[in-house]
Amino acid sequence: MNFKKATICGILSYFFVYACSTLTNDSVHMKFFFFNTHLPLWIVFGALIFGVVYVRTLHEHEIFEGFLAGLYFAIISIILDMVTMFFTHNINIGSNFTKIYFAKISYMYIIYPIVITSLGYLANFEVQLK
Repeated sequence: MNFKKATICGILSYFFVYACSTLTNDSVHMKFFFFNTHLPLWIVFGALIFGVVYVRTLHEHEIFEGFLAGLYFAIISIILDMVTMFFTHNINIGSNFTKIYFAKISYMYIIYPIVITSLGYLANFEVQLK
């Protein structure tokens, strides 16, 4: 696993998702559960963009490398969320907000391993688009 490239892609993916979800958070004020899906959609989009950037340079073990990169992206995102919440909201680890975060938001980062592992699977095929 190329940790330098995976770290750069993971950090860029986090800031992409953070910026896009912050921009759309104020524009989407629906109280309906099914319409409050902008964060997972940005995570999927970020995973696709930066997952392709990472996976396309792999030449062997693409599925396993994709899974590891997805886990790495998720860990980076959770750590950066904690840092962002600590500095912007002055929240300690034992607060109620942190418990809500782990119960409601952090599980969405499982999207990273799913999407990037799928990209690794697709990288096994030799397909030419005409």
